[in-house]
Amino acid sequence: MLKLAKRSKKDDAAKTASAPKKAGAQRMDCVAFVADNQTHGVASGVAKQLFGKSQVRDGGSREALEYLTDNAAPALLIVDITDAPKPLNALLPIVAAFMDDTKVIAVGNVNDVQFYHEVIEAGVADYMVKPITEKALTATINRITQPTAASGSGDNRRIVTVIGSRGGVGASLIAVNCAWLMAQEQNRQTTLLDLDLQNGTIALALDIEPTRGLREALEHPNRIDSLFISSASVKVGERLHVMAAEESVEEDVHYDAAGVTLLLDAIKRQSECIVIDLPRSAIKARPRALSAATDIVLVTDLTLAGLRDAIRINAQIQQLASNAKLTIVANRCAHKDASLARSEFERALGHKVDLLLPEDSKAAQQAASAGKPLIVAVPSSKTAAALRQLASRVGQVSTEKRRWSLWRRRQE
Repeated sequence: MLKLAKRSKKDDAAKTASAPKKAGAQRMDCVAFVADNQTHGVASGVAKQLFGKSQVRDGGSREALEYLTDNAAPALLIVDITDAPKPLNALLPIVAAFMDDTKVIAVGNVNDVQFYHEVIEAGVADYMVKPITEKALTATINRITQPTAASGSGDNRRIVTVIGSRGGVGASLIAVNCAWLMAQEQNRQTTLLDLDLQNGTIALALDIEPTRGLREALEHPNRIDSLFISSASVKVGERLHVMAAEESVEEDVHYDAAGVTLLLDAIKRQSECIVIDLPRSAIKARPRALSAATDIVLVTDLTLAGLRDAIRINAQIQQLASNAKLTIVANRCAHKDASLARSEFERALGHKVDLLLPEDSKAAQQAASAGKPLIVAVPSSKTAAALRQLASRVGQVSTEKRRWSLWRRRQE
């Protein structure tokens, strides 16, 4: 339906784009069309703070389209779509008339996840539900304009999804230590996300008190913004933020899997790296967490059962995230009598084991007792050295991207 609607608006868009512009018209940095006093005040305050040449006008989608007929498209257009009987249809000719480097933020009162997805698919940079605040609008503008400032440098962000083939193979240990290393040693703003809302161990491993914010975000994703993310996260050190929960085991926790996508989109606005501890039990969330990943770490033991489940998960990875960089980590392999030979395991899986994590139960116990990552509690252990190697692999970016990231932090 959306594609058909886009095609039906081609003529209107073409007319708008080809219409004569006023002679000598200057391109504005920001133009906003808003339909109520509260939104007008917010847009005016933010525009004055962030832009040199800006206008905030009364109106909505119709007035915005009329503006584009006689004026050059601004760098940023904020358009209120509450006036339109069919808000999505009203946006399509506006988006089609934009220049490639123009961004649009739509503001409306439709509070629906599916509508949000349709608006983003249509080419809108972001959609905000009324009432909006200056902080939320500022955060949104900063997020959607950052890629323009970094043009030519590529996207430095990484989403690392860690999943175990079976329970107890150490996926959470790997997620915690990789996130800590990315934040502390690679100096990157990192968010660690534990999607096991009832039995997750991330909060325990770091000795922090989980919040109810993660469940709230997944159950009501339309409430997510930068302030919500901040309040739902626990800060560990200077650059690591943790989102974890400890919900009651006496009730089922249900949420729309689309909430995972919206949550990751929101976290990406303020983090260079996201590490997801993805439980095998999160069946509905798994496709979202895998398909969004730039890197996937599949943790397994070398048992026959581990092989069976690793084959199953790897098949899903190839289907959903074939472009992601896959790393196979073998762990808990000390008991040789219960394990397959590494070469036999690799042959059956159809993928090499990229890293064999040395087993050090004493170091793991010491880290658990201290409530610290193993890399901190026992930095000289062989396990710590292997974890550092893994974090370097999954966090790897090109030299050019790295230089841009370091330069940007110095400017901040």
